[in-house]
Amino acid sequence: MSINQQEFSALGHAQLDKAVRFSSILLGSVERFAQLQLDLSRKLLADNAQAIKSLAEVKDAKSLTEWQSAQAQPTIDQAFSVARNVYDASVATQNEIAAFLEEQVAELNKNVIGGLDRFAKNAPAGSDVAVNAVKSFINTTNAAFESVSKTAKKVGAELAEAGVEAATHSAQAATAAVARKKPVASGANGAA
Repeated sequence: MSINQQEFSALGHAQLDKAVRFSSILLGSVERFAQLQLDLSRKLLADNAQAIKSLAEVKDAKSLTEWQSAQAQPTIDQAFSVARNVYDASVATQNEIAAFLEEQVAELNKNVIGGLDRFAKNAPAGSDVAVNAVKSFINTTNAAFESVSKTAKKVGAELAEAGVEAATHSAQAATAAVARKKPVASGANGAA
């Protein structure tokens, strides 16, 4: 079985198209993360400017304590928002790459089965049983892989989502507990 010039050229073009597509997926991911970073930088700059302005208006220790308490929850909320956005961008990239790889595996399997069919045409009598056994094995393996892959994606997504939710609730509970505490005024203690 030999590959002629046209088949070789088509194979080269197909591989180039795959490489370009995979590069586009990766560049899209880089773009998402860069945009997240730029958005966060803009927000942090604006938030820090506002915080400095409000801190400049603090006149006594009680006002400083109130200012600190007022800054805690928005900071924690922003941290979890950033973490959520990074997680979502990561999941989007992972899903795109997984879909690309699944397509490549499906194409490879199709090519293997096509090769087996071509082999079976020229094979000695009785080899069709072996060819059918290999095809059956490939199809069974693909079905098992797809089932395990779907289950793993679902379980992984559910576990990650549960982890993010649990961390968010814990942080909110901790912030609420800190906010409920009354600040202790220090007189001439001088402890720093």
